[in-house]
Amino acid sequence: MTEPAETPPTARQWLGLVAVALGVALIVVDLTIVNVILAPIIEDLSIGSSEAQWIQESYAITFAALLLVTGRLSDLHGARRIFLLGLAVFGATSLLAALAPSGGLLILARFVQGVGGAMMLPTSLALLNATFTGRARGQAFAVWGSTIGAAAAVGPLLGGWLADITWR
Repeated sequence: MTEPAETPPTARQWLGLVAVALGVALIVVDLTIVNVILAPIIEDLSIGSSEAQWIQESYAITFAALLLVTGRLSDLHGARRIFLLGLAVFGATSLLAALAPSGGLLILARFVQGVGGAMMLPTSLALLNATFTGRARGQAFAVWGSTIGAAAAVGPLLGGWLADITWR
């Protein structure tokens, strides 16, 4: 018995992959960029080393702590809904972080950014798994993984470039 021919992915599916990949890139860049721009943040907000450390770590702590919870929320309420909600939270708190007049508000924004990031990462995988089949699924996961690697490399470079202009 012959296997039925695979239906190639549509342009809309590939566009969805681009959107998911960009969202994942934001998550990874945000993890890496702050290490490079920390000196201008310290100077601009006149903060001490304790606050500086919280600015660096608050995002990663929240992000890591909530990955499993948000993955389960994705199962219960739909990956697309949780991904888009995470993107909205991430975007709003990125704006809040950029406008933060104090270290305390920047730390709070980074904590909530971690919530948005945690909503996006596990749902991105669920979206790709549900959208693609067969060979195209492997290609989609390859793009997803490559995006993470590229974003990890680009984050510090982008941070250095931004630090010359403004950390905000």
